[in-house]
Amino acid sequence: MQSQSLRNAITSRTGPVAAAALCAATLCAPQARAQLSVGPVKIDVAGTARSSAAARTVLAAIGATRTTSASRVLPTAERYLGVPYRWGGTSPRTGFDCSGFVQYVFAKHGTRLPRTSREMASSGQRLRPQWSALKPGDLVLFAEPGERISHVAIYAGSRRIIHASSSGRHVRYDVLDTKRGRWFTRRIVAARRVSPRGAALVSDLLAQHTIDAVVPHFPLDPPDQAPLPRD
Repeated sequence: MQSQSLRNAITSRTGPVAAAALCAATLCAPQARAQLSVGPVKIDVAGTARSSAAARTVLAAIGATRTTSASRVLPTAERYLGVPYRWGGTSPRTGFDCSGFVQYVFAKHGTRLPRTSREMASSGQRLRPQWSALKPGDLVLFAEPGERISHVAIYAGSRRIIHASSSGRHVRYDVLDTKRGRWFTRRIVAARRVSPRGAALVSDLLAQHTIDAVVPHFPLDPPDQAPLPRD
């Protein structure tokens, strides 16, 4: 009976009401079983819904319903071309580091992302870390060989990324077919698709729940070691 009530509460409503119902079902009903619908995606929620795996499954499903909207962040990202790189920076006034830039841009579209690239690797929908699998607006994550994720950029389409790069000194585009761009191509290890605004209420609550529950607060991203640009 409880499962049916949860299902009805979510599938019969739209917008913030459905979002609130989904959060309640996922975070506040650990004994419930239900099938939740978010757009065309159906999600089975069992008694383990408090686990990080279940929360991430819900977030991935949310991202999958809005895949066409990620490119909306690119005009916003372009506004900050030329803003200086600053380790630990999170705004155009102070300068940006790589994850501070991505977090700031997505926040302008109502989507809150974690603070570091390692944490961002658990946000949204998982993609194959191959350029052919990406669409403009997707997050691309990089790591030195044998090391943990330490850099994030936004895929801009046409084999370009936009990011705050310490080696590039500021927010800039990098073309992947250049010598400098190939440095990043060889180090791509993960990619995620995050939908701006699409389900902001749900993603905020579930992402923060997941991060607070199971993910330690990682050190800030270190400067990248890519070759210096020629421009």
